[in-house]
Amino acid sequence: MELCTFFLFMDNVLRLPLTDSTNEDAYKLALKGAEHGFGVIADSQRAGKGRLGKDWESPAGTGLYCSIIIRPKLSFVDFPKITLTAGLALCRAVENLQVDSSFGLKWPNDLYCNQKKCGGILVESSSVSCLEKDSFVIVGIGLNVNTKLDQFQLELQQKATSLLIISGEFYDLRDLYRRVHGSLLEHIHTHETKGFSCIRKEWSKRDVLFGKEMQWLTAKKTVVTARGLGIDENGQLLAKDRYGKIHAILSGDVHLAI
Repeated sequence: MELCTFFLFMDNVLRLPLTDSTNEDAYKLALKGAEHGFGVIADSQRAGKGRLGKDWESPAGTGLYCSIIIRPKLSFVDFPKITLTAGLALCRAVENLQVDSSFGLKWPNDLYCNQKKCGGILVESSSVSCLEKDSFVIVGIGLNVNTKLDQFQLELQQKATSLLIISGEFYDLRDLYRRVHGSLLEHIHTHETKGFSCIRKEWSKRDVLFGKEMQWLTAKKTVVTARGLGIDENGQLLAKDRYGKIHAILSGDVHLAI
């Protein structure tokens, strides 16, 4: 991927008609010194990345597929919490569209509406060997915007939704990017200056798993069923099983129990 100086320093965003992954593009640019807040947007991705190695479907021209470079004033151990901060930022951005539906957040990285997934976050950080002054995270955002139901793969049509399906309205993707970009930088600044507790408080108001029976697969391949208790100060998901045991979940694929 070639990048001219004009894009990098004048426009603060690289727009691409097609790429493999905006996260990969942004990561390479960050290694070359791209500044805090620089973004990469694509009309479509060949290999969009989801969490836990999953693919992110990117129908051309219908969704917001972008990655934003963040150089946080936080210790490296706090970088994992940025996933929750970014999720809240995305949720607040779509809430400000004043769509007549409520949005929620599913730990750790999904945006939900009407019990269906509308968007997701993938955060990737620089190597721990990177000097602190050069460290960064890439916040990848996928948001289903003008996607019609039949544009989703058949197996996703019962699980996914879009702003168009929710509201019946089409949205300008560039305007949405500006809204999401501004919200992300604002919430990162709040995280840096006021601490994660402020993010946690707002995130918890939108927690779609709170009080619900949910399941996940442990590292030992055991299915655990427990009721959601929200997130703790470290960004872990807490859940209480029927025996009264409290589980602190740091990673994994959590879903509502059937």
